[in-house]
Amino acid sequence: MLSKKVMKIATAALSGFACTVINAAESAGIAGIANNITGTFKSIGQLMIGGSYVGGIALTIAAIFKFKQHKDNPQQVQMGVPITMLLVGVALIFLPSLIQPAGQSIFGSNATVGGVTGSGFSDMMGSSGN
Repeated sequence: MLSKKVMKIATAALSGFACTVINAAESAGIAGIANNITGTFKSIGQLMIGGSYVGGIALTIAAIFKFKQHKDNPQQVQMGVPITMLLVGVALIFLPSLIQPAGQSIFGSNATVGGVTGSGFSDMMGSSGN
């Protein structure tokens, strides 16, 4: 049951990607394809950030209901379940705001990144910019 849903979603995503590539190829050739794919990666990054916020809020709300279920019937719902859901929910909510400071802590403030737009590709080792 689940695999059929996953296959339908994957098929829809691949067909949408194929239509995007065909439209880019017709309009501007290889450069149009590259620009379109770069724009798609930016959208995927924004989707991941939005999904993190939505998932975090949903898990936090579900944890509140699990705490209520534990209060009503402690034998059926263990206390670790709502605590874990709450911790994961809070982590997902704050994850997007922690990525940049964590990167600066690990690599320093002068490090350059590629980013989701691909603008820092020339700064990578082995590229023609070095």
